Amino acid sequence: MARQRQVRSAGRIILAAAWCALCAAPAARAAEEGPIRVGCSITETGPYSPPAVFELQGYRLAAEEINKAGGLLGRKVEIVNYDDQGNPSTAVQLYQKLIYSDRVDLLLSPYETDLMSAVAPLVTRAKKVMPSLGANVDAFQGQFPYLVQAITETPRYMGPAIDLAASRGYKTIALLIQNTQFPQQLARGIEQEATAKGMRVVFKESFPPTTTDFSALVLKAAEAHPDVIVGATYLADSEGIVRAAKAQNINAKMFAFSIGPVEPEFGRGLGAAADGVFGTTLYFPTLHTAGNAEFVAAFKEKFERMPDYHAAVAYASLKVLAEAVRKVGSLDQDKIRDALLAASVDTVAGHFQLSPTGLQIGYTSYVLQWQHGAQALVWPADQATAAPELPHGAW
Repeated sequence: MARQRQVRSAGRIILAAAWCALCAAPAARAAEEGPIRVGCSITETGPYSPPAVFELQGYRLAAEEINKAGGLLGRKVEIVNYDDQGNPSTAVQLYQKLIYSDRVDLLLSPYETDLMSAVAPLVTRAKKVMPSLGANVDAFQGQFPYLVQAITETPRYMGPAIDLAASRGYKTIALLIQNTQFPQQLARGIEQEATAKGMRVVFKESFPPTTTDFSALVLKAAEAHPDVIVGATYLADSEGIVRAAKAQNINAKMFAFSIGPVEPEFGRGLGAAADGVFGTTLYFPTLHTAGNAEFVAAFKEKFERMPDYHAAVAYASLKVLAEAVRKVGSLDQDKIRDALLAASVDTVAGHFQLSPTGLQIGYTSYVLQWQHGAQALVWPADQATAAPELPHGAW
């Protein structure tokens, strides 16, 4: 009798297990047939948000176009993003959530090198591929094998601006540097470029990222009588330096900054004081790059503004990642990484190509200038939409 009860009990367990398996199968199929979830954190609030929001819009437009073309591996692409507020520790927490709680299928990059550096060890431990929009070269020397650089590397970022200055016979530079990772590495690249062009850095000083009053710093720089004042900066500090220079009637022959002049907010914030100021950009709407005219039209229609380089490199990074997934035919992270390392792709941001350790060796940079309240591409000459206006006039 006991033996019969054991048999009946075992039978019920087997039936229950079979029923659970049958119930689980549709759920598993639904998961496989559901959207491919692509996760990132983006600085949607705080002082670094203007360029970061451009990146998020680039990601979203790329996802929309991928879906209109039939999706990826027969599935829709869905962007899952959170606001990291420009805080590295918050970014780490959010990527932990994306990887281990949300269990996203693919990763995209946060904005800004400090955040990318903070999440790099976590992404590597999880063995998740991430096309990175961090421009510094340190993370792409082999220690983070699942990161690939999807933006022009920092040391080459300001090269064309130095080239333009040298072409006008300018010899001396004052270098103002925000004390964070990207500007510090950028400053070293500027010094190398200047030396190669026969120019000298006659003044160099770093300032905290919390600086709001640049009067004393600009006065000290002016005492060296530089031909060119260069800022390794972001948006807020580049605006602050220009305001201080105007207020104190500091005149150099050329003013050039990273990041700030690229953003529309630079012109809106400074008004006429923006005119004559140069910035380096990794992209411009008039470039004859692959698919650029269509990208500009689609971006303008969707977001009611022109794309900047942050939008373009983000858009291109998701398109290149999607192409790598298609090529391998799965979400196998090792295979996707290998496909990216082997990629040689023309994008709206230029030619995407990587070194064996994932360093970007294809993309380049350009020089824009604010002229009469608008941005114009002015260097190199074969890509320019207007001639550079030099020297800088009176404020």
